[in-house]
Amino acid sequence: MFWKQLKSGLRRRLGFRKFQAALGDRGTAPRRLIAYLPTAQQGWILDFLWKDLCQKLALIEDVQSGIASSPEDLWRQCQGTDLIVVAMGLKFLNELIGLGFPPDRIIFYHTHVRLGLEIKKLDLLHAVLVLNSFEGELVAMRKVKKSKIHRFPAGYDQALFSLPQEASLRAIDVLFVGRYRQGKDGYYHKRKRYEFQVALADQLLELGLKVAFLGRCWDQCEYPLNPKLRHIDVPHSQYSEIYQQTQIVCSVSGQEGGPVSFLEGMACGCLMLSVPTGFVTDLQLSDVACWTMPILASEKHWAGEITRILRDHPFVTDEEQIARQTFLLDAQFSALAQQLVQICWPTDEPAKIFALSDE
Repeated sequence: MFWKQLKSGLRRRLGFRKFQAALGDRGTAPRRLIAYLPTAQQGWILDFLWKDLCQKLALIEDVQSGIASSPEDLWRQCQGTDLIVVAMGLKFLNELIGLGFPPDRIIFYHTHVRLGLEIKKLDLLHAVLVLNSFEGELVAMRKVKKSKIHRFPAGYDQALFSLPQEASLRAIDVLFVGRYRQGKDGYYHKRKRYEFQVALADQLLELGLKVAFLGRCWDQCEYPLNPKLRHIDVPHSQYSEIYQQTQIVCSVSGQEGGPVSFLEGMACGCLMLSVPTGFVTDLQLSDVACWTMPILASEKHWAGEITRILRDHPFVTDEEQIARQTFLLDAQFSALAQQLVQICWPTDEPAKIFALSDE
């Protein structure tokens, strides 16, 4: 163990010197902002966040952006640049630290709080991005300065997700959003509470409601699905059409930083119901047609609350949708891109951008 730690420490020190020699001066060299996402690990976080952010970052003057897909690629992109790298998860943060990359040039995108897990050099990083304010408070408890912690929602595309142009019948009463991942005993499976979701769908279908699951791989579900359940598998670019047909979007997941469906559903005028986690904790619920259920509530209690909401509050009012906009404006990719540049290179002026909206 001693020799292993000694070898690891020596590798970090040599790597630190290597990267420091390659990097350009802060504030004067060409500015570059990249995500560290090794090729084998690129998944939803690339497709649903970084690609969209890069499209907006490309509109900001004097900022290059992209992806480093390997340590060698990272080294190549460092040459003579004022580079900041975003570690898109704990695994990638640990890899960067292990490579000896300077911590003060790393931003950690804290996708979910992992209670009890060690996070190396957290207080030395340039910044930490959290998905909601509650998780920000948990990060602050690790003795990170609050000035380094920034609320950074997962983001949505305003051009794709918006209210329907004309009022129409919402043919789906209850929608659950998210792909299915096999592995009944795995961490992801337990956090998403798939078994509970399937049982709740059964309850709702028995009450005569029209229920749909939106997402991939539900044909691989390890629980029996009610034949009346509608399974929708379309490209993400078509999700807005489904939201616009939906009355209420539900999330039963036991722990979420988002979910992204909360932003997208709110933008499309859906009623929203979830456990008290993720974005919902940042909202004044009574103003925005959102509700929560206790984590220990049964399927019967969920079904009862859903039927009550649909009966007593069947649609989002104009006032409620306007109240949502304050939150949604900060979650548009154009706003997030400007926020990220400001975090990397603080100035008194907002980043100069060629297009200021997602239109």
